[in-house]
Amino acid sequence: MSVTKHFFQRGALAAAVAVLVGVFAAGSVEAAPDYFSRFGGAWQGGGQVKVRQLPSPTSVSCNVSGTRNGQSSFTIAGNCRAMVLLKREIAARLTYDPNGKLYRGTYTGSTSGPATLSGKLKGDTLDLRVKWAKKIYDDDVARMLIRNSGGGAFTMQVVEKIDGRNVVVSDLSFRGR
Repeated sequence: MSVTKHFFQRGALAAAVAVLVGVFAAGSVEAAPDYFSRFGGAWQGGGQVKVRQLPSPTSVSCNVSGTRNGQSSFTIAGNCRAMVLLKREIAARLTYDPNGKLYRGTYTGSTSGPATLSGKLKGDTLDLRVKWAKKIYDDDVARMLIRNSGGGAFTMQVVEKIDGRNVVVSDLSFRGR
């Protein structure tokens, strides 16, 4: 399998994009107008993603746009690039359930298939569980953490269990464009 295919199939980039969706839905419905105003429009970001076959992390850059679909739902779509020539179209949708205070949704764009998302906002960090359609590294789940303290920027990390240890496989920073 090529490094390119493995990169996208293994989900590190997919996880990064799925987390972006979580950012757009991270406020409660009552606080949505104020919180969502931090994320309107287009975003540009980049950072490092771990690819199993390579000895060091790979640089990644993404351009995405978020669109609110009603009071408690967001869609995000765009593309991400790795290793200069590789490009992947991505899309995801996340909905906030005020009764359970949970964020749930689906990410599409990974060659491993759709992933389900669920989690809660804890302070200024959205903590999401990702369930991949296929096993990635040691299992079919990952943890995504999005930290947003305002100011037109946010960070996100994806953590996978590899050989029994929690390993950061994606570490990205984004700014509004």
